[in-house]
Amino acid sequence: MPNWSDNVSIIAVTTLARGSTSRGVLDLRTKYGSFIFNKIGRGGTNALSNGVVILVRRVLNNDGATAGAVHPFFTSQTSGTTAASSTTVNSDSNSGQSTLNVTSISGFSAGDYICIQDSGGGVTRLEWQRVSKTSAGVLTLDRNLTFTHSSVQADTIRSAADVFAPIFVDGGSLYEVIFDYGDDSTGDTVTISSLAQTFDS
Repeated sequence: MPNWSDNVSIIAVTTLARGSTSRGVLDLRTKYGSFIFNKIGRGGTNALSNGVVILVRRVLNNDGATAGAVHPFFTSQTSGTTAASSTTVNSDSNSGQSTLNVTSISGFSAGDYICIQDSGGGVTRLEWQRVSKTSAGVLTLDRNLTFTHSSVQADTIRSAADVFAPIFVDGGSLYEVIFDYGDDSTGDTVTISSLAQTFDS
């Protein structure tokens, strides 16, 4: 049976300021391949002028100084650019349930991907979810919450998150993943994550 390793970190959850980039490396030299899972959450509600571009590139020479990583990317993904909506948790929403109690559902719709983040920008309770339906004061999700979000914590929920379809890459090489937020004149800090599920044997 195939053996897969889950939750291999390429770029750990971190914030990325407008005008900057973040890079991580996935070592598949002894693996058969991997799926790569990239996500972006908004740190505010402002529209992005161009969006965050994610590049996945095969790397030569074990990532040395002459790695030649500037060859055209293997594949790319680009975030949305529209303005986001924001609300906060206003009543305890427990892990293991699919309902998220919020101050307002204005600007949120079924099918939206959302990013739930600690009030103040922390990532202790960070999670990405998809809205199944909305009703007064409630966002119903299509899967249960991973963390409990209490009324006291008042965690922030923003729409316009990006949860991309996984990318499969062949084994036997190194790959780099780059989040490029360099060419935007508008937009807020974003939260990014890149994880891998590697095909080990």
